[in-house]
Amino acid sequence: MPRWRSWEWLCSWRISFPVRRLANKTRQNMALSGTLKDFALPDIFQLIGMQRKTGLLTLESDHETVTVIFEQGMVVHSDSTIRRLDDLLGNVLVRQGKLQKEHLEEVLAKQKVSMQRLGFILTDQGYIDRDALKTALSEQVQQIVFRVFRWKSGNYHFDPTADADYDRENVAPVSTDQILMEGIRRVDEWPIIEKRIPSLEVVFRPLVSPKQIKEVADAAEGGTLEDAFGSLDGSGADETSSTSSSEIVLNPQENDIYKLVDGKRSVAAIMDLTGLSDFDVCRTLFDFIDRKLVSPAAQVQAPSERRTDPRESVGVRPSQIVGIAALLIVFVVSAVGLRSSLKAPFSVPALPSFLEQESTTIQRSRDLARMQRLASALRTYYMTFGFYPGTLDDLVNTNPPLVTAEDLLSAGGEAYRYQYGPDKVILQAVGPSGEPYLDVVRGVLPDEVILPGPPPVGSQDP
Repeated sequence: MPRWRSWEWLCSWRISFPVRRLANKTRQNMALSGTLKDFALPDIFQLIGMQRKTGLLTLESDHETVTVIFEQGMVVHSDSTIRRLDDLLGNVLVRQGKLQKEHLEEVLAKQKVSMQRLGFILTDQGYIDRDALKTALSEQVQQIVFRVFRWKSGNYHFDPTADADYDRENVAPVSTDQILMEGIRRVDEWPIIEKRIPSLEVVFRPLVSPKQIKEVADAAEGGTLEDAFGSLDGSGADETSSTSSSEIVLNPQENDIYKLVDGKRSVAAIMDLTGLSDFDVCRTLFDFIDRKLVSPAAQVQAPSERRTDPRESVGVRPSQIVGIAALLIVFVVSAVGLRSSLKAPFSVPALPSFLEQESTTIQRSRDLARMQRLASALRTYYMTFGFYPGTLDDLVNTNPPLVTAEDLLSAGGEAYRYQYGPDKVILQAVGPSGEPYLDVVRGVLPDEVILPGPPPVGSQDP
């Protein structure tokens, strides 16, 4: 039986307490409103998706208002007062070379008179084919929504309606499950990315010759967040070093971004030229940094923060940069653990001891990064399906996968131990002897329902 057709059962077994509180407000098809501090955006999306609601969700902050249209629990349209969807769509199509600038100006002028949708005019006039428009429109609708996931505060209001008004011919509805998985993943990764790319005004310079770049259409995205730890012990350094003569494989999107890295363009300028979102560009540049393909061209400071100390003109040696990067990585790992313990809420009891054991710092740093990724994936799985997975393999089998098969193995090649019970969920890194040396423990709050499914081998029956 489909999940959405058993809503009452889901409310009692598979939905967290915040969502049940939201559900109580919508049982009579009444408007739903409040602040994002009371109910997080993922809870709101989860409820609308599970109840297959149709209507308009309005999200307001001090500087922006975003509207999201749902039909039968699917996202079909979004717009922003700061960056209108039509403006985003038209500019992206121009920057990607799929639409001439003069044609866009002509279409926008016609739109003001006819009040027709931009997509209809573009396809009706033959300026762009329908498939390309659908892809571009779907991407921009999702990008607007993903940006709201990073809001710290704001108000929401959902008005149920009988029908949804949107461009049905050119829009492919997107499931709330897909939005939730991707949105939460981005929220979790942004703080780590911002440690390397603190501003969109940062400028990068290339470290390898364009002749070494090989574009492969089906090339997987290079690297993961814990690859940052790989450079500390030298593993993989020879593969992407700026002095290497081997070919460097990039997929088309990565290659498009790399071609624009010239030591002059900022991250924001690259975003404008590619039409990609801030997350996509920054995530790719983060990967380039780890693969030693780019490095910051200069340290950018706001005018009010710039100092006149002449000692600032002294250059920084590469060895100093490596040392600083290593310290930053350890700080990031510690911050991730602290943040998780306060907000996830995950705690890391073994963190102090692993910091004190210098001989195993690299291995345990990698393990902690992977375990935090697994912890995040477990939370995303719970937010999406309403219960925790029976085994960690279930995180790999989702569509799209929440983690890779490699993420399930520790730095020493051993499978992570996953247990759950009535009051907590535990992840453990174990050595060859089977003894755990690193724990990530998640306390189950009173507002959560724990695992109705069969427990994994070796766990206590809830």
